[in-house]
Amino acid sequence: MAERVVVITGATGKLGPAVAERFAADGARLALLARDEESCIGVAMSLPGGIRRHRGVPVDLSDLVSATAAADTVREKLGHPQVLLHLVGTYQGGAPFEDSPLEDWHTLLDVNLWSTINAIRAFLPDIKAAEHGRIVTMSTPLAGTPVSNVAAYAATKAAVESLTLSVAKDLAGTTATANVLLVRTIGDEKPTHTRPEEIAAAMAWLCSSEASAVSGQRIPLVGRG
Repeated sequence: MAERVVVITGATGKLGPAVAERFAADGARLALLARDEESCIGVAMSLPGGIRRHRGVPVDLSDLVSATAAADTVREKLGHPQVLLHLVGTYQGGAPFEDSPLEDWHTLLDVNLWSTINAIRAFLPDIKAAEHGRIVTMSTPLAGTPVSNVAAYAATKAAVESLTLSVAKDLAGTTATANVLLVRTIGDEKPTHTRPEEIAAAMAWLCSSEASAVSGQRIPLVGRG
């Protein structure tokens, strides 16, 4: 990863700092994207090289104009990105489909699906042109095997998976890949949880040249439970 430009969306969330720490330790230069600029800068300052090496970029990924502007900033400040790690996502559920508020659908569509669409559209030309370009998105086993009371969450994550796998097909003939990681719950409180550092390690391998043969795959990180 030495000197590769890596874009991490949702960089200030539950998973972002651990992923940023792993990729910074591996020598990457990071574009840390999130809504709040101060929080982005805070993550950058905590990493080796600090704000001299990494850049916090405020963005609203539910809006394509904002996503495109963020991509322009990354190119200007760090260079053309080679890796997109899209970590933005949220969960809402707990009610049957007929009782679930439409506001939940709008929120999940914006945060889970539209953020993915806009992030990939903004950075895909760079990823496609890069040597060993990489896209990694996040989903859940519930997208493929939904349970009750999670219709909106499962549907939006299933759309993220289909989008990622379709983009992987579009990348055929290049050295770029696109894959999606499946995680139940991020944390370490229960055996069924997946620790942030485990997810970061899986992403680091998928972004390596050794993983060039892996593309268009749904990769479960749920082996303990």
